[in-house]
Amino acid sequence: MSSPKRRPGRLWLLFYGKQRRGFPRLLLGVLLGAVLLGLTFASREGIAISNGFGLFFLLLIAVLAFGALAVAIVAALRPPRGR
Repeated sequence: MSSPKRRPGRLWLLFYGKQRRGFPRLLLGVLLGAVLLGLTFASREGIAISNGFGLFFLLLIAVLAFGALAVAIVAALRPPRGR
């Protein structure tokens, strides 16, 4: 009899599946953002800079949420096409 097949490790399972093509822009963006936010604390005004980033992202999330809500309301009020 053949020996039982070993299960792959947890780290290997992260990369198992459909082969991805192209450059991982989202991963690069997240890593670059983390490095840039980390570097802000190296300057004297680092806390003020990071607070500005936080306010910007809070406003961005609020605008996106209200935009999504507006699109959902318009889609609900608009009559269906076709039939």
